[in-house]
Amino acid sequence: MKKKVLTAAVAALVAVPFAASADTTLFGQLHTSIDVLSTDSGANDSAIAVSSNTSRIGVKGAHDFGNGLKGVYHAEWGISGSGDEKNLNSRNTFVGLAGGFGTVLLGKHDTPLKIVGRKADLFWSTQLGQNRSLTHPMDNGVPGQGWDLRAPNVIAYVSPKLGPVTIIAAYVTDHTLAGGSAPIKENNDNDAVSALAMGQIGPVFAAVGYEQHNAAGAADSPTALRVTLTGNVGPVKLVGFYQQAKDQGFIAGNDRDVYGVGASFKAGSNTFKGQVYQADNNDNLGADNGATLIAVGIDHALAKNTQVYAQYAQMDNEANANFALGGAGHGTNTKSGANGEVISGISLGIRLKF
Repeated sequence: MKKKVLTAAVAALVAVPFAASADTTLFGQLHTSIDVLSTDSGANDSAIAVSSNTSRIGVKGAHDFGNGLKGVYHAEWGISGSGDEKNLNSRNTFVGLAGGFGTVLLGKHDTPLKIVGRKADLFWSTQLGQNRSLTHPMDNGVPGQGWDLRAPNVIAYVSPKLGPVTIIAAYVTDHTLAGGSAPIKENNDNDAVSALAMGQIGPVFAAVGYEQHNAAGAADSPTALRVTLTGNVGPVKLVGFYQQAKDQGFIAGNDRDVYGVGASFKAGSNTFKGQVYQADNNDNLGADNGATLIAVGIDHALAKNTQVYAQYAQMDNEANANFALGGAGHGTNTKSGANGEVISGISLGIRLKF
């Protein structure tokens, strides 16, 4: 069953605008912020940092073969907006075919499950208050290899619109999630499946995603289910999110639920927003290992492609928890090394897309 690519997914994977011409488009963004981070411990309790937050550059395009068939391509690299990180690290890079049947992609891409989480995040999944601070970590797993993956070795399918619904499914032929070891390529023992279904009816948007990781010799396979629901009432946007993760780190019973709500209000060029997320206790790790994330902020559009913002975020760790603030998409995050820390931050930033 694990060898089948699941059919249930959403069209943000198609968020690459496939042009009908053969011209190549240069695109990217520079997103940099000044962050003031602090903890409530006596050591390393305050710091100022210049953070590059998923700044990137890439090329994309399509070639029209006629009869409704197109070749599509996309190559993207991370760059440093602060100058203290490596440049040209690989991001989404793929080639594929698109037509009336949908789109088939081969290469490296965000998993459909990751896309479901991004649809819920009012903080761009790159700002300091992003939800990935709680949704990404895999308990007892390899750091940085949790539930918001940009996976290599991907075979992905994006359906055409089926009424209001779009489906995306991805099969990862080999991964390095089992203890960080090199993938075992025989029989695709280290593989993964991820899928989502998404649609919009009137002001209501819904997305459901599922992902499973398999590993050679592992008795238990980590799985995650995500649900995002959003609604718009005039200038107000309401967001709800739920994630159920099981057997994380290939350990039976290593389960944790994460859920959150958010709201934003658009007034002219300003968007006021806030969200609250809760990571429930993981019984497999003992008592009091959950955390609460609170974030509030304002985004101001200087132009269609440029925003400046200010925000405050706080991670309140329980006595035996040590979640970082900032998540996977924010260049600077803080984790004190001591359990039970309250980590807070003020972030002033600018994002320019081209």
